[in-house]
Amino acid sequence: MPPPITTYNKFPSTSPFTFGSTDETGIAVDAYDQNDQVDTFEQKDSIGNVIEVITHNSRSEITLSGEIMATMASILGQSWTFTNLIMQQYGTLATGLSIVKGVAYSKGRAKNMSVRVTATFYPLVTA
Repeated sequence: MPPPITTYNKFPSTSPFTFGSTDETGIAVDAYDQNDQVDTFEQKDSIGNVIEVITHNSRSEITLSGEIMATMASILGQSWTFTNLIMQQYGTLATGLSIVKGVAYSKGRAKNMSVRVTATFYPLVTA
């Protein structure tokens, strides 16, 4: 019998799609969701037509869920570097800071304790 597989195999290996997620420190990641967004200001003329639009305050709302490992640290209200952070909308040279805004736990009779982390990534804020 072959040994158990500890990493996935991708067929075809040249497939352009990104598969799976990476574990975060202390969390076996089940799902990672990131919503990149901006605020907008609309200038209207005297009859209410939008004649100018300004976008500002780009940021990402992050929700991560998974099972807790023994190494999970205290993160609520602190900055945290997400391994799964997607920088496509900010460029590869962007720095920034993620602030953890919520940590929700769940346990049950027949499951491992799980966690749901919510955070905001601010690309223009540094520690």
